[in-house]
Amino acid sequence: MGVQLTFDHAVHFVNKPEQAPEELAGLGIHTVNGGRHELVGTYNALTYFDLRYIEWIGIFDPKLLPPHQDTQRYGLVDTLAGDGYVEGHSRIALRTEQIDELAEQLAAEGNQVIGPVDCSRRRPDGKLLEWKLLFAGLPDEGLPLPFFIQWNDSDEDRRAELTANGTITDHARGPMTLEYVAFTVRDLGKTVSRWAKWLHLEAGEAVYDDYWKGKKQVIDLGSFQLVFLEPDQEGPAREYLQSRGERPFLVGLNSGQEGSPEQYVNIHGSFYHLK
Repeated sequence: MGVQLTFDHAVHFVNKPEQAPEELAGLGIHTVNGGRHELVGTYNALTYFDLRYIEWIGIFDPKLLPPHQDTQRYGLVDTLAGDGYVEGHSRIALRTEQIDELAEQLAAEGNQVIGPVDCSRRRPDGKLLEWKLLFAGLPDEGLPLPFFIQWNDSDEDRRAELTANGTITDHARGPMTLEYVAFTVRDLGKTVSRWAKWLHLEAGEAVYDDYWKGKKQVIDLGSFQLVFLEPDQEGPAREYLQSRGERPFLVGLNSGQEGSPEQYVNIHGSFYHLK
């Protein structure tokens, strides 16, 4: 039995996070400006679906980032820099309350492990948020593993505070949930077996996805799904794999409204499935 993991957030790099609230309001999605990561030169806007969220991250000081500064191997900034700071989905984070045990688990599976590392940022209202991050991977990995987060505050306290300050609230589109993140991969079997083994999770059987034109396989994370797709025909998924490499390419959002129109939209370089 492995360490318990929960989906925390998806990271989407954008040039101007401060524009996200107005842009997403047009889709009926509530978004707020977040804050600054002072030591690494990034800032964000945030879209919450209960405690799952999308982080729209951008840069306020390039001199604090690679190639001007070194960064943690296998960390988020390492991925952003490797991608050339191109708009689109970048990484996901999984939440745990056992980050030290998780570091041992990942190391025992043969991964290089960095951390846990103490982190913080100051919200616009002045509150200092603190958490620990853990990074892991192998040099030859195409699809980066998630990075892992342990918040200092409990889920209950975070939910209450984020609701009180209006970060977690009703979306105009409905009582939305963030249901899945999908990744484009070159070798479905290898990638899924590694993630399942390293994270001590179960994978479903491979099936064919007619819409995205490729084999896909799912790892369930409670009520959340990690979806892996190996496209084998021309189409948006294969184009994404060719241009961005093995990365998250699609986030699934459910409005919770029966009869709500289903659509796929491209937002700043990556796809969202709205239904």
